[in-house]
Amino acid sequence: LNWVPRTGYMFVDVMLLISGFCLFLPYARQMTDPLAPEPDNLRTFFKKRAARILPSYYLCLLLYLIFWVRPSDYANIKQYLQDIFAHLTFTQTFWPESYIGTKFPTALWTLGVEMQFYLVFPLLARVFRRFPLVCWAVLSVLAQVYIVLFAHLPQGNAESLRINQFPAFLGVYANGMLCALFFCRLRIWREREWKKSRILPLAALMLLLFSGAAIVCMLNDGLSRAAIIQRWQVDYRFLFSAMVCVFILLLDAAPKGVQWLFSNRIAAFLSAVSYNFYIWHQFLAVKLKEFHIPAYVSEFPQMSEGRVWQTKYTLLCFAAAFLLSAALTYLVEKPAGRALLRLWARKEKV
Repeated sequence: LNWVPRTGYMFVDVMLLISGFCLFLPYARQMTDPLAPEPDNLRTFFKKRAARILPSYYLCLLLYLIFWVRPSDYANIKQYLQDIFAHLTFTQTFWPESYIGTKFPTALWTLGVEMQFYLVFPLLARVFRRFPLVCWAVLSVLAQVYIVLFAHLPQGNAESLRINQFPAFLGVYANGMLCALFFCRLRIWREREWKKSRILPLAALMLLLFSGAAIVCMLNDGLSRAAIIQRWQVDYRFLFSAMVCVFILLLDAAPKGVQWLFSNRIAAFLSAVSYNFYIWHQFLAVKLKEFHIPAYVSEFPQMSEGRVWQTKYTLLCFAAAFLLSAALTYLVEKPAGRALLRLWARKEKV
């Protein structure tokens, strides 16, 4: 299981893939069924995205500015103000100082990429709706061209900033949007042709296990063969996201018991709190170790204290992150999001 913690960064790509999938799903349903509800209009789309993303994000920035980020942490006041500006405007991936050298949580760069995608998604969705395969191909090629021109360095290196900029993820988002279209069309086809079939779920289960094993093998391959893991990450990003799409499509045709593993109450809870969990998990892990919780003596407790300490620390990190993320989700994120939507609704009526 060494690949689980050492390749966790690849599942950031999965998060962005699922974002493209979910956002395009209403369009895909309308494309396959003209009687399906129309997707949100432009104004409603941006309001919902803002209500979902902004409360927890800006709360995190505020807490960091109050308690942990100081001008003295930076070389000069210009860098301090630039870091604040970049995070307030979701442009932290534009500058190395705000992406690599930031004093805010480093995980927040993903929100910058996601908000940049939101800005262009309505236009992309309209084009994708009319020319899905052409749009998918163009976005995928643009991502690969960007990676080759800007993310690759000589001797097999990779540019740390460029590999996680928005253009490098265009292929991932394109795969997610195309996957949503296949998802809807395959579901309709299955309901018409294979509604009572017992063979299809079993065949889907076998292929699902195969695709899951292929994903694990790919991650292990990156750890064992890649001289520079970031170069492997960016070069295999498109293929990895495509394999995850296959997994998603097969899961929808798999037996109900297998689907339940991904759609039970625990999974629903994890999904609900995942946003705040992602924002705060790294901070909590660092602070627990900084405060010697659990207690340790040497500088590297994972080596000196042994497996018992590592197990306690890992479980404590997860428990603290889930408790905090649940509190922030249900006490801040959801109430603030609903309040924002009600406020905007009242303003429209006036």
